[in-house]
Amino acid sequence: MIKLLISAFLSRPGHGRTHARHAILEGLARRWGFRIYNGYLDWCVNEGTYLKPFLEFDSDQWRIHERRFVMSSIAAATASLQGDSAECGVFEGATSFQICRTRQHRKDFTHHCFDSFEGLSQPTTADIVSDERAYVWKKNDLTSPLEKTRKNLQRFESFVKYYPGWIPDRFPEVEDRRFSLVHVDVDLFEPTAASLEFFYPRLVPGGMIVCDDYGSTWCPGAKKACDDFCAKTPQQTVIHLTTGQGIIMKQSNDA
Repeated sequence: MIKLLISAFLSRPGHGRTHARHAILEGLARRWGFRIYNGYLDWCVNEGTYLKPFLEFDSDQWRIHERRFVMSSIAAATASLQGDSAECGVFEGATSFQICRTRQHRKDFTHHCFDSFEGLSQPTTADIVSDERAYVWKKNDLTSPLEKTRKNLQRFESFVKYYPGWIPDRFPEVEDRRFSLVHVDVDLFEPTAASLEFFYPRLVPGGMIVCDDYGSTWCPGAKKACDDFCAKTPQQTVIHLTTGQGIIMKQSNDA
């Protein structure tokens, strides 16, 4: 272990140092019953190729590389589909930034940003966290001003629209639009449920809704909203990723 520590700090930047750090973490993780696996994944090792786009957005949000990488891949996979994109719960704009990057070449496209810009709405009983170690959400948590989001997304300002207000109050303004990708990151039951009810019927075939909070023990309401929606939607289920994200995909034969 001492040799690995020395290697981690003295190796030249690049693969040598990265592998040494992963070896240290993997050794510690195995002792506690976990596994560090991303040291063997191409996207993680070749940072210059895969993580470079993340660095264009200067925010601590990009530290969660696995989830951002998944989202960027989904955004790219749906970029050729007809329809707009939307994000419910924009915060500082990190995910909207990645979605817009994959669609900036299109001329028939709008990205719609829905957020109170006053933080979370009032949690309900469905949002009560059973894990006593978890943070208990309160109204107005995660507040980020609209001006900051506009600044972060200013390079895409020609095709981004903002809808400040509590979800779902402003959804009717886009009821005539179709969507290829919708990212839902509102943490709580009621706004998650409202987002699914509104956007799923407006997805194009092959379109996706990604719920950022589906697998989080801090967000039981978000999981319940997705599960309840799929339970009443024929032939539909949630694709649960190990990153905690959940995906609902519109099949070609869905109503």
